[in-house]
Amino acid sequence: MRFSSIHYYTLKTVLCLFVLGVSPKVYSQTSYKVTYHIAEPKLQGSTEGADEATMQFLKQMMDYAKTINYILIANQEESYFQLEEGLRKGNDTPLNRILLNSAKRFSSFHEKLYVNYNEDHVVFVKNLINKDFTVKTSPHNFNWNLKEDSKKILGFDAKKAEGTYHDPVKNKDIKVEAWFVPSIPLQSGPDIFMGLPGLIAEVHLRGAVVTMKKIEPNQTLEIKKIDASKAMSQQEYEEIIKSLTKKFENIIND
Repeated sequence: MRFSSIHYYTLKTVLCLFVLGVSPKVYSQTSYKVTYHIAEPKLQGSTEGADEATMQFLKQMMDYAKTINYILIANQEESYFQLEEGLRKGNDTPLNRILLNSAKRFSSFHEKLYVNYNEDHVVFVKNLINKDFTVKTSPHNFNWNLKEDSKKILGFDAKKAEGTYHDPVKNKDIKVEAWFVPSIPLQSGPDIFMGLPGLIAEVHLRGAVVTMKKIEPNQTLEIKKIDASKAMSQQEYEEIIKSLTKKFENIIND
C-alpha cells in the first residue's frame, strides 16, 4: 500500500474540514446510507452452442441482476453491508428465487458483513451449500496502488485504485479495480472492499461492475452488528472450504 498517497488524501480532507469550520470529531459522527447496484453483470465462460431457451434465461438473469441493490450503512468507526431487504421479502416466487440466487453470483458478495475499524475485525455470513457460516476475521489486505485516473460518480470526483486479495473459495489471488471518493472520509465500500482514503463508490470484479447509485448522510442511522459469539475463525472457515472442495472433486471423479 502506498501510504504516502493515502496520507496525502486524508490530510487534504482534514484540512478542508477545518477551512470550512467543521470539526473532524463532529463530522466523524455522521453515518451514511449508501446504495449500490450491479451496473454491469458479466457472464463467465463461453455461451457458444447454447440453445435459445438457455440464452433467454441468461438474458433474464442478467436483467434481473441489474435490479439488485446492496445497502451499506457506515461511519468512520464501523459499517454494515447486506442485500437490500425488499428483494428478499417481495415477489417471492420460485422463478424469482432462482433468478435472485443466480444473479447474486455475479458479485459473489457475502450475505451480510460487519466491520469494526477501531478493533480491526470483520464478521461476515457466507452461504455455502445452502448453509450460513458466520466467520470473524481480519480485513483483507488489498495492497492498494493509487492511480492518477479520475472520473465522476454521482457528481463526486472519484480516484482509481488497483489491488489484489486472496479468495479462499476460489483459492486464488483476485485482481480488483476500485474507484473511491476522497471527499467522503470513510474507508468503507461494498462487501469486503475497503481501506482506501475515501468511500469506495465502485468496484470492477470478474463477474460484475458494482457502483454507487445513491448516498444519504444521516447522524441517526443505526449500524447493525452480527452476533459473533459462535463465529468460527478464518482458518476454520478455510478448512471447511477445502473439505467441501474435496468432496465435490470426489463426486466428479466418481
